[in-house]
Amino acid sequence: MIIGVSMYNLGFDGLFYDTGIPTSELDEVTMGAGMYDEMYVTVDDETTSEPTKPDQWTLKTIMDANFNNTLEAGSINGRRHHVVKLQMYRREYENPASDWLLISEFSYEEKYNLYTVIDRFVENYKTYEYALVPLAKDITGEMLISKPVQAKFTGTFISDVQHNYSMFINLQFSDLTYNNNVSKVVPLNGKYPIVTYGNANYRTGSVKFLPLTPEQEFGYASEIDSHAEFDNRKKIIDFLSNGQAKVIRRDDGDVIVVATNNVRTESISESVDELSNVTFDFTEIGGLDYSTLEKGGLISNAGKSVYTYDDTGNIVWNSERINDGARRRNADSLIAGSQEG
Repeated sequence: MIIGVSMYNLGFDGLFYDTGIPTSELDEVTMGAGMYDEMYVTVDDETTSEPTKPDQWTLKTIMDANFNNTLEAGSINGRRHHVVKLQMYRREYENPASDWLLISEFSYEEKYNLYTVIDRFVENYKTYEYALVPLAKDITGEMLISKPVQAKFTGTFISDVQHNYSMFINLQFSDLTYNNNVSKVVPLNGKYPIVTYGNANYRTGSVKFLPLTPEQEFGYASEIDSHAEFDNRKKIIDFLSNGQAKVIRRDDGDVIVVATNNVRTESISESVDELSNVTFDFTEIGGLDYSTLEKGGLISNAGKSVYTYDDTGNIVWNSERINDGARRRNADSLIAGSQEG
């Protein structure tokens, strides 16, 4: 090869051609007689003749190996290390004060080649970048950092790692109370009290909204299905009453990790008793940091699925999908600790 010249190209000056080559049984690549910086393998047959390698992994990418002056092309060195777990981190893009925050952790299984992580705890209009980190039993791999992603949504939501409910209809968000613990002592020979402030600094409030099925909310139904609305409302009431930590995110960018209580319902009118508003109180129980997310069971797992390719390079999906849940380790301790405090 010529130093400084990329051979990623189509045609005479490149290393790939428009001639179809059977690859269905290939599972190993051997390279030799050269010095290599990177190896990129794809089944995408729409690659152009431009000598520019794609800069992002896609579903049709088979391999993207950077050698970094060693024979080890992965983010974990060889030496019989096997990836057993994957972690996903997030931080605010181009903000020096923003540290990487662990948002998901899940086991790696060879039979699955697509892992889906849903991040529901983002601030509106902020731009984030994500990083994937492979873990072996006793070693941590290098971060694979994504392109920037901007969060943008409309409305107010309450979520955990498994549920996400819109509170858009008839929303009434109360004034927030900022709570501090204060001790007042009046000395016997003093004219004024001595006031001492503690470290407590949390918010409380209440929310009222009208939960609707998607068919009713978006106008797909011509009449009210009272049983469907009841089932939907019951799911939300059970969610608000389950004693687990939740996250409220608002379209103004505010994000609050909360415990909810005192759930109650009220018909929207005497003539329409099929629909009821739901009201609940909430107490802030921590910041959006690793300690709070871990104790509150808000570090997500990943959905795992399988896909392969047909003879023309098109994606073929396997219907199997598992593990959409999340860890609930120590989930009760955060709520209990908040109530005791």
